[in-house]
Amino acid sequence: MSAAGSQTSQVFDLIFGLLELHGFHTNEAQASICSVTPTTIHNWKTGKVKALNSGKLEEVIARIYFLSKRRGVDLVGEPSLCPIVIEEGAGPEDLERELREKWDSVYLGHKFLYYHPAGAMAWTQLLATGYGNTLLSKGFVSALTAALGGSSRTSAPKLGAALRWTEGKSCGVDLISLGPGDGAKEAHAIKLLIDHSGPNHRLIDWLTYTPVDVSIPLLRLASEKARNLIRDKVESERWPHFLVRPSCSDFEDGNIGFAGHLSEADDDRRLVLFLGGTFGNLKSETVFVERTLSRVLRPGDLLWLEVGVRQTRIEDDALYALAKGGLGDTQETVRRALVEGPHRRFRASVGSLLESNMRIIPRDGGVTCEVPRSHNFVHDVDINASGQRCSVLYSRRYDVAALQQWLLGFGYETLFEHAVKDSLDRDRTAHLLLRRARA
Repeated sequence: MSAAGSQTSQVFDLIFGLLELHGFHTNEAQASICSVTPTTIHNWKTGKVKALNSGKLEEVIARIYFLSKRRGVDLVGEPSLCPIVIEEGAGPEDLERELREKWDSVYLGHKFLYYHPAGAMAWTQLLATGYGNTLLSKGFVSALTAALGGSSRTSAPKLGAALRWTEGKSCGVDLISLGPGDGAKEAHAIKLLIDHSGPNHRLIDWLTYTPVDVSIPLLRLASEKARNLIRDKVESERWPHFLVRPSCSDFEDGNIGFAGHLSEADDDRRLVLFLGGTFGNLKSETVFVERTLSRVLRPGDLLWLEVGVRQTRIEDDALYALAKGGLGDTQETVRRALVEGPHRRFRASVGSLLESNMRIIPRDGGVTCEVPRSHNFVHDVDINASGQRCSVLYSRRYDVAALQQWLLGFGYETLFEHAVKDSLDRDRTAHLLLRRARA
């Protein structure tokens, strides 16, 4: 390092620090980037050269800027939208291979529903066919608004306080969405964070939005919605403070490599959004909390969870009617296309004529219900002519108080709770803001 008070040496320290950050560590590598000789690099490091002339300094700055663009981070143009990073084992070809290996197993899993473009399309169609997406979207906006700004139902803005905004302190925000779908709710979340961050968004030092999914088509939708929202809401001089970094990653079974790009600074905050009831689709909630959340969230970081609520009478749940064959409408047709899609595509690829018929089986408790008092609507499909079936999708409903107590056992304390009611004044979904209290 340079001696204290040596401004020119500190400039060189900064240059070499940035070059090393981009992976260029040797004199030879750094010389190739700066268009000089290794001897010149040595002279810069040893202090034989005290300063760069303005022309050379501008050239070096331009090269370092190029290295940032080369890695997919453009901090000058539109609000930054990085290319989709595909983690090892999470690409389309990886999931195709895994599907071929697991298609006749007793459990497949929800990630195989969405990764294929046809599956992504079926999912978006499901939202548009009586799923209640408008109600659920408005409910999320209402819940997040109350958590950020306070309301008659909450004595204080719980999320604003957790971000320290109520103290007038700013912070960097890593906003991570696990399974964002089309990203509409996440775009609402970014808008509300911007709206509540004070004049000129001064309470946001920076915000990096990381949507995480195995579906590249849905990641594109989610990322572009966020980028467009930032472009419309934020003045151009503030664009460099906002970054959208999509990650094609299996957050349930994969490497969780995206966590390596999150800020480690104590004053910055991580907020994980787990919306749309995806928590209830997991193979194991316990494994997810212990494996994934423990690697993404530090003590003090935040989890926003949206879950389906268990009805007092299970017959009042729309999936119960579907399980009993009581709908027979467009929603059932689209849900079948989504759930049966992976096996249909596999059978088409191998020339099998066997139909993949979906059946929904309500299960109250049991091995697929790790959270006390939860109810699971298991979506099965036929996998052979002898009647063997494969569970493709779990769709759980939760007793909210029991879920909160269960999460507390893993060190997650509830800061805020909000129920979204249907037209009959029944709780349809619940939103929970939780803070990781301990490691």
